[in-house]
Amino acid sequence: MLAKVEFVVPSVLNKGQGEKKISIQASDMQDAFAKVSEQMGDDFRRRVFDHNGKPRSLINIYINGKNVRFTGITSAQLKDGDSIYILPAVAGGAELTSEELQRYSRQVMLEEIGFEGMEKIRNAQVCVVGAGGIGNPVATQLVAMGVGKVRIVDRDVIEVTNLHRQHLYTDDDIGRVKVEAAAERLCKLNPTVKVEPVPTSVTKYTAENLIKGFDIVIDALDSVDARYALNDACIKHNIPLIYAGALGMLGSVCTILPNKTACLRCMFPELNEEEMPACSTEGVHPSILYLVAGIQVSETVKIITGREPTLANKLLYIDLNELSFERIQMFRQEECPSCGIARKESKLADNELIIEELCGRDRGKRTWTVTPTEPTPVNLSSMIKNAESLGYQVKTRGNLGITAVNSGRMSVSFLSSGAATIVGAKDKEDAVKIYKTFVEQP
Repeated sequence: MLAKVEFVVPSVLNKGQGEKKISIQASDMQDAFAKVSEQMGDDFRRRVFDHNGKPRSLINIYINGKNVRFTGITSAQLKDGDSIYILPAVAGGAELTSEELQRYSRQVMLEEIGFEGMEKIRNAQVCVVGAGGIGNPVATQLVAMGVGKVRIVDRDVIEVTNLHRQHLYTDDDIGRVKVEAAAERLCKLNPTVKVEPVPTSVTKYTAENLIKGFDIVIDALDSVDARYALNDACIKHNIPLIYAGALGMLGSVCTILPNKTACLRCMFPELNEEEMPACSTEGVHPSILYLVAGIQVSETVKIITGREPTLANKLLYIDLNELSFERIQMFRQEECPSCGIARKESKLADNELIIEELCGRDRGKRTWTVTPTEPTPVNLSSMIKNAESLGYQVKTRGNLGITAVNSGRMSVSFLSSGAATIVGAKDKEDAVKIYKTFVEQP
């Protein structure tokens, strides 16, 4: 009985002309090879078979992601819908174990990915900046798909108000450093991926060092100033940046290819942190976060596998209320200070600390982040002693940060990078004073 199957020939066995998919009807693998060989010609036969007409030892053959060398090649029976892939070890076949092929089989079957695309995904390095509402589903999908290395950057700790939309976290994680909790969950999701948590703020002082050496950067931030700093760093180092934003029922996504497409400042030249709405006051639907995150991941995989991203020079605008998706054409601006002809690298001020006010927390208390302009790692054990000597009770402690509260309901979260979030300070000066009290405590 003949089965309708798809036989996939990689580019390396197709004279470098790209991956080729051939639909055939065959009873078993021997029959399938015979029919494919008729179509592919003598060069294919010579490279795949030895002088006895058997597949060479360096040829790996997979049916639906499982290597049939373990069950016998020529006798393997076929059934309708089977996908057969052959891959020489020199093309990377030895890189993917049978366990990995089984794990990723459903995406390897896709024409847009295939075995060669999966190899590229396994070797890719992606930096996800932001571990909140957008960063959660982005990081989850990238790790599940097997991206080789995923760095996650965030300065914040987990609050109960995060849990309805940030699904890497649970009630037990409240008060913990986001990137630490996220990394723990992601490593359990896929132990083959290297997940690197980086607990720090993104500023014009820190952005470059955070993204250097990565293939792609994903903007999952909620701060305008941080977004601009990330945009400028990616342009300087020629790293693709995939932007997304979401609020209420609305979302937007755009892919930025440095010096080729419109950058973030081309699209949004004069955003002001103080005038921007926030989810703490406007609310946000979890579904819009997953929509924009999924599109960011899709654009990322296209770039990794060598395909053109769909949203280069296009801003995708999504309205959940109307279920509408609009693509708006964007253009580079010559006057853009980041990527235009008048661009110039501004000299950084010689500041010791960067202080930013966040949305109010704990029933509207003023909240501040304090970040050293230069990396200033702190000893968390010493910080715990300092907190206790100042009358604070340490509520959560981890490898990357602690959270402590006092009797006046003031909360201080210190990260191992030296950055801190202070809830309950009266003003900027008070926040700096509290920060220095912790750091300078003998």
